[in-house]
Amino acid sequence: MCYQGPCFNRCGLNGNHFIYMRKADMNSRLIVMLVVLVLLGAAVVAQAQERELNAAGGRLASTALPEMTPARFAPAPPPAPAIPPAGINEPGSLVNTAYNYDQVMQFLGVTLSPAQETYLAENRFLLLDVRDTSLKELAGYNYYNFDNMLAFLDAVGGDEMDPSTRAPHNARLITPDPLLHAFHRFFENTLEYLEEYELGHMLRLFLAEAQAKAFAYMEATAQDRPLYDRYHEIAAQLTVARVLLENGQWHEEPQYAGYGEEPQPDDMDTLQNARGLMSEFSMKLSPEMNERVAAELELIYAASQIAPSPLFGQYDETIKSDYTQYTPRSHYTKSSALRAYFRAMMYLGRNSYILNSSEGAGDALLMAHLMAGTMSDGRPLLEVWKEIMDITSFYAGPSDDIGYPEWRDFLVQVLGTDQIEPRMALDPDVQAAIAGNLDQLRPPRILSDVVVRGDIGSLDKEALLQETKAFRVFGQRFTFDAWVLNQLTAGAESTDAPLPSTPSALFVPAAMGDEQAREFSGIFVQDTSDAFSTPDGANQFLNEIDKMGDKLARVTEDEWFGSLGSVWLKLLSTLTTPYGEGYPLYMRGDNFQTKQIQTFLGSYTELKHDTLLYAKQSYAEMGGPDWDNLPPVPMGFVEPNMAFWYELDRLIEYAEAGFRSHGILEDQLEEWGTLGWFKQQVAFYTTLAEKELRGEAITEDEYEELRTMSLSHMAAPIIPGSVVDEDERRVALIADIHTDALAGQILYQATGEPYVMIAFVENEGTPRLVTGVVYNHFEFTGPLGGNRLTDEDWRAIVYDDPASLPPTNAYYQDILVQ
Repeated sequence: MCYQGPCFNRCGLNGNHFIYMRKADMNSRLIVMLVVLVLLGAAVVAQAQERELNAAGGRLASTALPEMTPARFAPAPPPAPAIPPAGINEPGSLVNTAYNYDQVMQFLGVTLSPAQETYLAENRFLLLDVRDTSLKELAGYNYYNFDNMLAFLDAVGGDEMDPSTRAPHNARLITPDPLLHAFHRFFENTLEYLEEYELGHMLRLFLAEAQAKAFAYMEATAQDRPLYDRYHEIAAQLTVARVLLENGQWHEEPQYAGYGEEPQPDDMDTLQNARGLMSEFSMKLSPEMNERVAAELELIYAASQIAPSPLFGQYDETIKSDYTQYTPRSHYTKSSALRAYFRAMMYLGRNSYILNSSEGAGDALLMAHLMAGTMSDGRPLLEVWKEIMDITSFYAGPSDDIGYPEWRDFLVQVLGTDQIEPRMALDPDVQAAIAGNLDQLRPPRILSDVVVRGDIGSLDKEALLQETKAFRVFGQRFTFDAWVLNQLTAGAESTDAPLPSTPSALFVPAAMGDEQAREFSGIFVQDTSDAFSTPDGANQFLNEIDKMGDKLARVTEDEWFGSLGSVWLKLLSTLTTPYGEGYPLYMRGDNFQTKQIQTFLGSYTELKHDTLLYAKQSYAEMGGPDWDNLPPVPMGFVEPNMAFWYELDRLIEYAEAGFRSHGILEDQLEEWGTLGWFKQQVAFYTTLAEKELRGEAITEDEYEELRTMSLSHMAAPIIPGSVVDEDERRVALIADIHTDALAGQILYQATGEPYVMIAFVENEGTPRLVTGVVYNHFEFTGPLGGNRLTDEDWRAIVYDDPASLPPTNAYYQDILVQ
């Protein structure tokens, strides 16, 4: 059954296998049913495996490892244009001369305290807690209120359909915040849609076929006990992955409850149910292996401790698995299918075949041989693997660990042939050749393992990364921010300069050039560790930040434009520069730079939330209007950060090209599709910002469009007609970005209800207040042990028990005035 939108028609095969076919007409909105004859019984798989066995003696045949180059979804767009000279000339009038001052305060339902009045007068902008204003009530609920933050901005502009109701308080302020938040909603919605109705089914096909091959190879090598034992191990590892993935309610298309009906429970993904699924395969595994599988499943579903992996721990006993990572979080809590996908991909992404171990390298060779085989329908198994990797890499980035393409090329180079015969995995000469050439393989750049060993104090991070060099089936992804945090932290390993074991997300904008974030980072480390209590200690650390800044400066455009996630991070770098002459006065002060940090980290939190699974962790009807006597058009304002607007346009262009090249979500790219319309809106905001910066007049029509333009469509569900409940409209979310095994704590980033921002501007000789919405960012630590915090946990605090919120981070205190 295929569904409206992107990608594939699917048909069942043996209950768990799926055939994927591209839609002939991507523009058609018809539901297409493709029926295929059902092939029953194990004979289907058995016949496929026979092609890979020699006729003589059942010996496994050699297989040519095909080359596999990850697809680049889209090239880097053309460079951004030069930023025009800044020419805004504000005379510096008193804030209370704003012609709409009283109307704005009345509209928001606030009376400023003396401290707030003073702050606004001195800084020319002010942040207000949305709970202290009337915006929540004014936004209310309507059919296109898919997101509270965007609805609040809509409410500022007033009735978009009736210009006779417009008033001076409807002057909107468009900062980067709502645009970044709107992109986050589109990014997450599309990824969630693809995972539940595309990628999850692809992964089911991959694992069903891979597991069947492993069991067939076990049978074929029954007379070769050492090789049989290796396939026995691999079969068990793949069985756990398959049980994790199948333990959810998978559907071909969205399921809706009938009118007046309650939705069916969607909570089948329990350990008990996993045990039931496991019983289908237990007869193929030895009693001892069944015990190990059961232990692995128990640890995964408990998701509460750090422990040796029963199925992967043998490759390196010093590496422990962090099972708390298996707590489904982000959008993966919404259905049993998404939770199942989360656990399976986390399992395949974090578990390693350690290459310094002859057993690990041998099993990695066998996995490559297995993956190079064909499926029961004759197609290459790698075809499905590549499709999954290409799409997820487009969103989250390339694997940080060795994947099939690099491992294949290494084996061909070292062994002198692309023909791999399984018994090579046990050949001492092959093992020696692999071990002697491992330095040709790049190490990971992010340490994401819990390493427990007595000599760790004599090893530096580079040595640890070399020793944890590994092959992973769907390895977690490299991200530039995790690289920064990983390089600027240390556990018990040796370091040249003192480094904290738990970082602050401030380190990321600091390394990207934000001087104020750099200053705050120095204060952070001084407050958290005695090692930095002296000026020398703090300066040593700041020098390390500068070194990372130098490394980031050498990152090429092609590297930044390697995934949507990295381009998003690059976009945030446009928020790290101070503003001088020719810009609005409210943008020139130090406190505005602090506000920019909050915008950076608020959007950064959403980026980490959306890619949490993949990214490798460092560790009214009224009378008709009088059209001849309309009220004056409110004069809004677009924040003229031209670097931001230009780079946002490049991000959209990259996303559009990537989706189109891979035939994904093409209906979203049309002129009135979600991304297509967003592109036009960004172009409009960019034009207005340019005109403001040049001191050019903005027309009444442009001001009216600025008042009425809505970004709420970016949060609309990908599936038309989906019901968006109150929890989904809420914008508060949480992501864990670093695990400190040494201190036993987890670093969290979170967003709360947005702030309302009012700013005083005077362009075009009109002193006025403009109103917008901006991020509310939190950073705090929690204990390592037990389940990690989810969006549901965090929202219960933000919306139901705000008195329990963590204290405001010290670096924000100067911009939050009561």
